[in-house]
Amino acid sequence: MRISLVPDTRCDEWNALATRENSFSLLQSWEWGHFKEKLGWKAVRVAAEEDGRIFAGAQLLIRPIPSRAMSVAYLPRGPIGAWLHEPVVGALIDELSRVARRHRAVFLRVEPALPDDSETTMVLQALGFRESPASNQPRATMLVDLTPDPDEILARMHRKTRYNIRYATRKGVTIRTGDVPDLELVYRLLRATARRGGFSARSRRYYREEFETFAGADRLRLLVASYEGEPLAVNVSAVFGSHAAYIHGASADRHRELMPNHLLMWEAMRWAKDRGCRSFDLWGIPDEVGRLASQHQPLPAVETTNGLWGVFRFKRGFGGEIAYYTGAHDLVYTKSIYGLVHRAMIARSASEQSGTRGDQPVPAVG
Repeated sequence: MRISLVPDTRCDEWNALATRENSFSLLQSWEWGHFKEKLGWKAVRVAAEEDGRIFAGAQLLIRPIPSRAMSVAYLPRGPIGAWLHEPVVGALIDELSRVARRHRAVFLRVEPALPDDSETTMVLQALGFRESPASNQPRATMLVDLTPDPDEILARMHRKTRYNIRYATRKGVTIRTGDVPDLELVYRLLRATARRGGFSARSRRYYREEFETFAGADRLRLLVASYEGEPLAVNVSAVFGSHAAYIHGASADRHRELMPNHLLMWEAMRWAKDRGCRSFDLWGIPDEVGRLASQHQPLPAVETTNGLWGVFRFKRGFGGEIAYYTGAHDLVYTKSIYGLVHRAMIARSASEQSGTRGDQPVPAVG
């Protein structure tokens, strides 16, 4: 076994590893690292290989801390591949830690897409990781199975969701594929949604760079719902390998009673299925729901539309299965400022990732 940094010439091999994951792994794709570099991060890929074949690894994103000669190091939805067992895990984390320390990281955060179980926790704790009080990516989500035919996928949805999809069509809501000129509309609707929900939208540049990075390769699809020529809502979804996910969405103040977001989500699923995807990740529901589902406990009745509970009411209608991941774990290098930096990250994440009403889906992937 050999642990090494991955050069640009092996980007296709890296993506082949990422596409073999059992979940939506765009955040570990080579292109995601390239996208984040445009926004001020540095991407470093570390691989474990045998006989010249990469079988495990992690894309490490490093971001400088303003006004300090330090940084944070982060693995979104990583490591990936067959990394959990010795000697792989120890050697891989040692190399990642070496890279992180070289960039004066305050801590190294890993956030693998693995079920919340004692085995994963024990392995990470043995390596010196502590559970983070907050996760960057959602721990709880819903996964819709796209392998049946479209009629069966619809049949598995809640009857009210099926009704709303057909209602939007019957009332004259139309869906089209958006392009670069529509990015200003995306930004405007996201800002309107953010005002209603009390959170912050990202910058125009974020959405432009994301679109330019992924849309050209047909890995990202922007859908626009309109009524009588008036744009009502947008849905941005992405595919990577055999999995897809909803990543952004927003709606205008007018005509929400026409249920454009239900139709948009269904059209996004149809696009993903046509691309050969086996699952569609709705990307984010309350942690409490995931925790209860993982313990096979009954779910609470949802009477509120506040925060992620409203999002859950919207998403559960699409008939997905609940997944609950292990969450973020930190390997701390500079304990004296870890708490300060971590609190600043939580405040930023809360402002950008807060949920809103279920008929107003919000930015998801960060």
